[in-house]
Amino acid sequence: MKRRMFLKQGAALTSLSFAAFAPAWGQGQSGKPRLLVVLLRGGMDGLTAVPPVGDAQYNTIRPQIAIQKSLRLNADFGLHPQLEGMHSLWQAGQLAVVHSTGFQYTGRSHFEGQDIMQTGVMKPYVSTSGWIGRAMEQAKVDSGVAISIPMPLILRGHDRATTQFPNWMPALRDQDLAAVANMWANDPMLNAYSEVIREANLGKSLNSMNGVSFQNARSMQGLARSAAAAMRLESGPQVGLIDMTHGFDTHASQGAEQGNHADRLRDLDQLMTTFRDEMGGQWDNTLVLTITEFGRTAAENGTNGTDHGVGSCCFLAGGLVTQAKVYADWRGLQKSALFEERDLPATIDVTAVYAKVLERVFALSPKTLANAGVLEHKTSPLLNGLLGV
Repeated sequence: MKRRMFLKQGAALTSLSFAAFAPAWGQGQSGKPRLLVVLLRGGMDGLTAVPPVGDAQYNTIRPQIAIQKSLRLNADFGLHPQLEGMHSLWQAGQLAVVHSTGFQYTGRSHFEGQDIMQTGVMKPYVSTSGWIGRAMEQAKVDSGVAISIPMPLILRGHDRATTQFPNWMPALRDQDLAAVANMWANDPMLNAYSEVIREANLGKSLNSMNGVSFQNARSMQGLARSAAAAMRLESGPQVGLIDMTHGFDTHASQGAEQGNHADRLRDLDQLMTTFRDEMGGQWDNTLVLTITEFGRTAAENGTNGTDHGVGSCCFLAGGLVTQAKVYADWRGLQKSALFEERDLPATIDVTAVYAKVLERVFALSPKTLANAGVLEHKTSPLLNGLLGV
């Protein structure tokens, strides 16, 4: 996949990328499942997002930031009250949670963790492609477009894509387009993009955007609407990505029902519910997956926050979810049960979750994933039946 696949959201530092967008770049994706991946950078605190209300140690180790008024999932787990829209998905049987999950990476470095999160390779900085990009290439997903500037690593590896970037600047003049086409005419790699630019410029001319509408487009709900507007089309992209950058790194003043971490969860909830509403009937054929590089410490620190940890949780939402369920191998929050007596352990390897996603969305078998170098993954019998595979 070529470079330039990011859309900065501004103050919230959020971006939107698409892959496999077909109308002007390739054959359609009619009938194929849609996948929206949401990167929760910074290390989402799984014990805040999905508090273990059935664990007696929870309030003890988190006297200031434990969630007291969670939305019920089952006798053991609740959902943060800012995730009210996602709770409605749970009630509709369209939200699953995998808890105490993560990579077999325990270094607690954002840089290393985010590299592993995107490449799917357990040794950082050894791969130049991402596990979704490699899966798209293996599944022969058609050519694509991204609404972005630089391309996120997770989508690299699929070499048929281009970009669009919404802004309020005027469309290119005809003479500028002609100059670019002339400059690239004898370059076999760049020549094909002259027509891509011409098509994008035509769309910009027909859909002018002022400063106000651009600000709306960059909001969390605006990004969800943009993703859905393309992905709900029969010929639209099969894969999209929204990148919430560093918002979950709450070392201090994390808060509980309200606060910094709660605000980010509210953003996630708005994204989920807006995307669901805007997808219309296509929602039944859609999966939304959240990923994060690591979790937070089980106990709160001296500044009412949490530090870099290991295990977290991930959400799967959409019509492709077969049942509302919390998948977990829960060991408890006693020190003896924690990783190095401080972190929620990754008792379910999150790569097993990703393998299920790729199997369901791209029809790639676990054997193909392993043999083709798509994703280094482990299996877990606890995930049997997740997404119906």
